[in-house]
Amino acid sequence: MKKLNEGRERMDKEGTDGGTVPSMQEGGAPIGEENTTRLIGRLTRKPLMVEVTGGHKKAIFTLAVTRSYRDSANHVGRQKAFVPVVAWRSLAAQVETLGKDSAVLVEGHLRTWSDPKGKNFRWEVAAEVLEVLERIESPTEERAPKKKKEAVAA
Repeated sequence: MKKLNEGRERMDKEGTDGGTVPSMQEGGAPIGEENTTRLIGRLTRKPLMVEVTGGHKKAIFTLAVTRSYRDSANHVGRQKAFVPVVAWRSLAAQVETLGKDSAVLVEGHLRTWSDPKGKNFRWEVAAEVLEVLERIESPTEERAPKKKKEAVAA
């Protein structure tokens, strides 16, 4: 870890990576860090739309993402993860009309935060790219009232 921090400091100071890759005996090259994720999944429910200061839209939704694997007996298994996602502005507008089970591709980065005591952590994916793969329209809020069945006189 010390070598990694020294490498970062050198790169910040010099503006370069030093020109050559250090040998593995010296600790190796500084490890680059990347915070990107790509998910394809289905919405678990209609996105929650929020208007924030300045009139910008924010969409909050959860993606159900499935992973297939083979166990030791060579049987195919499926594991589901539920991933919280936040989309802003034009990306939020793209998902505004989507309903439950719509399929989307999301590319973004992970964001985390904790309570002031640092004990409870939360995380989400902040969407940077969003593509609707299968659109299932959200039912409108204004539904026609259901007709009551009339009793048939005997």
